[in-house]
Amino acid sequence: MKDLKAKNYMNKKYNVILFDMDGTLADTDPLIVEAFLRLYRKYGHGKVRPKEEIYYFSGPPVGKTLKEEFPDYDTSLLLKEFHEISNSLYKTHIFSFSYCKETILDLIKEGFKLGVVTNKSHDLTLYALECVGLDNLFDVIIGVDDVDIGKPNPEGIFKALNELNENNLDKVLYVGDNKSDYDTAKNAGVHIALVKWGPRSIPGDIKPDFYFSSYKHLKEHLYE
Repeated sequence: MKDLKAKNYMNKKYNVILFDMDGTLADTDPLIVEAFLRLYRKYGHGKVRPKEEIYYFSGPPVGKTLKEEFPDYDTSLLLKEFHEISNSLYKTHIFSFSYCKETILDLIKEGFKLGVVTNKSHDLTLYALECVGLDNLFDVIIGVDDVDIGKPNPEGIFKALNELNENNLDKVLYVGDNKSDYDTAKNAGVHIALVKWGPRSIPGDIKPDFYFSSYKHLKEHLYE
């Protein structure tokens, strides 16, 4: 408690902290794996990727992945079915990360503006946040259907910052868990932090501003 009080008297490095959703604010890997396994069983003609490969489907727009994995089928129909499957799994296959909510509540108290920028649809993002107890905590939420081009295009970050009235890119931190998040932050010209707990390996040439291994550790990097 003493350290936290000391930090309150120090300058914040950032005014705005934006978060990715899947793999960052919530563990949705079990849901994504199960949803794709069901699609492979139905449309894969015997092809089934191991879960270690399906993990990497988290990040890029799911429609793009569906088109690549099932090129013989109508992507729009597959996307609809994917959402129907995943919707049925949210209550049983999505999990919170330790100390995530406590950290978010602390950041709100300490005056940070918080947002979510994700390649998940807006409505599903709201539902996912509700499932892990993070609903109604963020100042802005930008889903893939709120922009013309999803990540790693920086449009979502810029739209969030516009809604937050933040013009200083040097005071913005984007928090994610994969290369797509890193590229998104770099394309937007904002700072980037990456979590270290995910199952996806991060290329060695990627150099974020910092990594953190738990939400308890995140706050250590937010003050001068």
